[in-house]
Formats: sequence, C-alpha cells, structure tokens
Amino acid sequence: MNPSFFSFHLILLIFSSVKTHKLVVVLFSCFLYFGLWRVATADFPDVTFTDVTLEAGITFKHVTGAFGKKYMPETMCSGCAFLDYDGDGHLDILLINANNWPWLERESATMALYRNLGDGTFEDVTQKAGLNHPIYGMGCTAADYDNDGDTDIYITNLYKNRLYKNNGDGTFTDVTDFAKVGDESWSSSAAFFDYDKDGALDLFVCNYVEWTPETDIWCTVDGKTKAYCTPSLYTGQSCRLYHNKGNGTFEDVTEKAGIYNPIGKSLGVALLDVDSDGWIDLAVANDTEPNYLYRNNGDGTFSEEAMLLGMAFDENGKPRGGMGIDAADYLNNGGLAVSVGNFSNEMIGFFYLSGDDFFTDNTVQAKIGHQSLFYLTFGLFFFDYELDGYLDLFFVNGHIETEVGDIQQNITYEQRPLLFWNRRDGSFVEVGEHIAALNRPTVSRGTAYGDYDSDGDLDILISNNGVKPGFGRTWLLRNDGGNKNHFLRVKTVGVQSNRDGIGAKVIVTAGGITRTQLVHTGSSYCSQSELTLTFGLGKIEKIDSVKIIWPSGWISQFSNVEPNSLITVVEGKKEYISTKMASIE
Repeated sequence: MNPSFFSFHLILLIFSSVKTHKLVVVLFSCFLYFGLWRVATADFPDVTFTDVTLEAGITFKHVTGAFGKKYMPETMCSGCAFLDYDGDGHLDILLINANNWPWLERESATMALYRNLGDGTFEDVTQKAGLNHPIYGMGCTAADYDNDGDTDIYITNLYKNRLYKNNGDGTFTDVTDFAKVGDESWSSSAAFFDYDKDGALDLFVCNYVEWTPETDIWCTVDGKTKAYCTPSLYTGQSCRLYHNKGNGTFEDVTEKAGIYNPIGKSLGVALLDVDSDGWIDLAVANDTEPNYLYRNNGDGTFSEEAMLLGMAFDENGKPRGGMGIDAADYLNNGGLAVSVGNFSNEMIGFFYLSGDDFFTDNTVQAKIGHQSLFYLTFGLFFFDYELDGYLDLFFVNGHIETEVGDIQQNITYEQRPLLFWNRRDGSFVEVGEHIAALNRPTVSRGTAYGDYDSDGDLDILISNNGVKPGFGRTWLLRNDGGNKNHFLRVKTVGVQSNRDGIGAKVIVTAGGITRTQLVHTGSSYCSQSELTLTFGLGKIEKIDSVKIIWPSGWISQFSNVEPNSLITVVEGKKEYISTKMASIE
C-alpha cells in the first residue's frame, strides 16, 4: 500500500470523532501538498551531480588576505573558467585567486591552471605555464584574441589587469603593457567579443568602485564591529572598451564608443543580440545602480537603453544589487531572457523580451523569485543540464557578511546553490535541494559549465570564497545521467570572423523545435564557461538542420547531422568534422 495513502487514513481514524470543517480542510490540504510534492519530485529529471574535486586532483584553496579589517575586496572575489588552453580537446580549469595583503607576513598566493589529463584527473601546471604570478585576482575571460589558434587569458584584478598571450607550447607570456590593456581600476567581469565585425576580438571590462586600503570606510551593521561595506558608500568606476587593432595591441575607445559612465559599479556582463540585427549588444549588471543595456549601433558606437527597454530596475522601479548575469532563449521561441543575480531580500532578476519592444520583469511568473528571496546570488548561467532541449538555470550564492545570521532573520552567510529546472511553460522549479552535491551550504562567487569528461552532458565548476576558515575550496561537480537524452555539441572555427566564432548564432532544428544559442564569452560572475555549445535533444533521434550565422554574415547550413556527436564547423567550409560521443541509451 502507498505510504502516503496509509498515513492519510490513519490520521482520519485518529481524528474520526472530530468533525469540524476546519480539520477536514487542514487534513485535505496536507494530503494534497504532500501528494503533489511526491508527484512533482517523481517527475524531476533522473540526473544528479557528484563532487569529484578531490579525486580529480584539484586541491586549490582560495586566499583573500582577510585579517579582521574587513576590506571590501576580500568578500567579492573570485571567479573561474573552463577552457582548452593546450588545444587537445579536453577542457582545462582556471581558478582565479586573490592574495594576502602585502604588509602581512604571509605566503603569496597565485591563480591555478589545471591541465585535463583526459582520464578524469587534472595536473597543476600553473608554474610550468608561467602563470604563478601573485596578483589580487577577481575574474577572467579567455579567447583567441590574436587569431593564432590558441586560447589567451585576460585576468581582472583589484589593481592592474593582466593579458597573457598563449605561446602555443603550454606556456603564456604577460603582454599587458605591449597590448595596452592594463586597466588599474578595480575590475570584475570581462568579455572578449567583436563589436565591429572586423574579425579581431575586442575586449569589454567591467569596473566596480574606487577603493584602496587608505580610503577604506568603516561600516557596521550592529553598531559595534566593522562590517563589509556596500558599494553605495563608494564612487563608481566606468567600464572600459578596448578595440583590437589587429597587431597585438588595443585602443581604449570607451568614450568614443559611448561606453563611458562612472556611475555603474559593474560586476557582470553578458553578450546578446537584443534586436536580432547581427551586431552584439551588452547587458551589464550593476550593484546598487541601474543595470545597463548597451545597444550596438553598428557604427562603432553603443547606446545605453536599459531604462528605455525596461531592464534597468526591478518591477517597482528600484535598482538592485546586481552581481552575475546571463542571457538566453529559454523557451525556444525566439524570445530573450536576461537573468541577474541580486542581493538577499531582493530576489533574482528575470527579464523577458518576447516580440515586444520592452523587457518585463517576470521573476515571480517564472517562479524563481520567492525561492531566491533570501539568497545573495553571484554567479549564474543558463544551461541544459538534463539535455531535454530546454535551458535550465543555475545560481551560486553566499552572503558578503560573515555575521549576517546574527542580525537578519532567515539570512545565512553560507548558502547552497540553486538549480531551476525548466518546465517549458515559462516557469521553473527548484530541484537542487534534491541533489546531495548541491544541497550543501558554502560561500560561492564564480561558476562555469563545461563538458570536462567528454561524455556529452554539462558539468559544473564553482569557485568558493575563502574569507571564513573552512571555506574557499573549489567544487568540480560531474553531471551523472544528463546524457541519457540525446544531444549535439557544436564548435565554431572562424576564418573571416574571429577564430573562436564568438558572436556566431547557432540554430539547431529537430523534432519541430528550433533551439538557438550564441557563441559567447563573459556571463556568470567573474567567470567563463566553455565556448563549445551543447544542444539537448531529449528523445529525438534525428536532427533536421544545423544553421550557423557567422559574424561576417556567412551562413553555414547542414542537414541530417548525427546526434550524440561533436561537430566542428569551419567558416566557409561545406563539410564539418564529426566526432561521435558517448550517450547512455
């Protein structure tokens, strides 16, 4: 007999003498609640995530330099990335680190580069690669800015940013000064993209606030002890746009392009094409200030239109504490959703644009608002974790104030990640609490997705902050079961367009459903996911067509592509290279 059915009748027997209407209503409501909860849980995808960090050989620990003064940068860092730096087809891992403050007698810390050995394990090659430089790192973006066939790395910092050119032999060279991209602002997220379609990747850098140890402000939440301050007490810094001149150097075109705005306090950037004109636009998440939406005018300039398009504020017309950001067509209908991670008690932002000229704040309608109310969200992204063909949402969380639980009810410092499963009707349901590897509190900042084990489904990388002892360990979470469904992975190689094909729109049609994704850098918070796109197909076994609209305007189109494979498409070529991948039937 069903346990729920038995329990329900047992309760009725016990209270059979009580015939009040109220009792009947209460009992019936309980029965419906638990019954529907069980049905809903049973309908969740049969996919889990497994923490394989230690067995994969990743021992990285995040260092912030925290020593009791509660300097603001300590609680804001750092990010992470999946990338293939050596071009062997296996995703490597880059972990950004901050550092101990120079006046403290402590050992210096560096970022870490882990090489994927192809057997589920990684090797720390930081020193061998020439990346063992002590910096106070925040985030990163990675792409082939010089079109020489390998992945270069840009690191954002509290102080001077760094550009590392990939030498093609497993090592990197710091070319920051030569390239003229050494912004000394407090930078956060960044993105490589080709805003003028000249085939060379340009660089957009988010900047936060004016801060130094000397100008640190004493803040408190209990009137007694120092706390980490909010950015509202500091002066903002303008984001920067660098134009790639094609000779290894960049030109700062921030003012010329219409990007200059020192009010923003920017923490996240997402690439998108808001008006489907083929020119890449920028959505920027700002902390305690209105968000930005820079529309690309196609003439080397941008127009900031977030307020005009309804993406600057929440539904009440107020700015929120924006952190991470991402954009995608999550309903496969040509619409565009932009999700923004916000401060606790503000709810995650979810703006939706569908055929109209304006975004609407659909946070509550999408059923992610109330579930996220008490969380402080940093990194986030859209991805199809169970490969059913509809993009889900993943958020990592953690407060900035270690003692927040002592002064705010329902708010904790350590917070678990949130995984929202796409229900295909415009709404989501949170399923992370039912997955052991996700149902653990931590203090997360950056996150990225990628298929590091080459089995077709998407794994998760999470960077955790190390302010509080016992935290700061990275999480590598392997996707187990996602590839029970069919899929297609698409890698773009530009020829006339930039080498990575960043900005290319990939359209996969199968089973009467058209799925569209954009090859992009950026998104999340101070992090970057893999550039290869993954399209879930569910139980569909035939792909009708694959169409790629390149930044150059060239269109590649193929039919009868085999599912459960990785296809590499070279711009201008009539054929593609297909590699069969494992799928669990």
